[in-house]
Amino acid sequence: MLIITNFQSSQDNIARRKCVILTGRVHPGESNCSYVMEGLLQFLVSNEEVAKTLRERFVFKIVPMLNPDGVIIGNYRCSLSSHDLNRQYLSPSVKLFPEINAIKLMMRKTLECRKIELYCDFHGHSRQKDTFVYGCTAHGN
Repeated sequence: MLIITNFQSSQDNIARRKCVILTGRVHPGESNCSYVMEGLLQFLVSNEEVAKTLRERFVFKIVPMLNPDGVIIGNYRCSLSSHDLNRQYLSPSVKLFPEINAIKLMMRKTLECRKIELYCDFHGHSRQKDTFVYGCTAHGN
């Protein structure tokens, strides 16, 4: 996990910042996600004024590759346990789905000290074109 913010600020200032959590590559075959994450990381650490402003306002916690084992062994959609990790968020087993368990634990720990303003999980799609967003309602409807 990478943490990006303006660490030159006072501890009080950093403590007041909301968090943005960005994850990607939960599905190993979505290699285009790695290119998006690389560009995003390069931008966030750049000297661009917008990037500087974002670092002043937020703490970014970024996990660019949630399923590195699946990527390494060449899986398209599954982890080493042969499961789609994107379907394991409700109650992830520590043994079978340590990646998802860890990201949820990180989010719980983050909420103890700051609000999570945004969680965005980047994917690629085998059939959709251009840019699109899937989302959830506040009540899961």
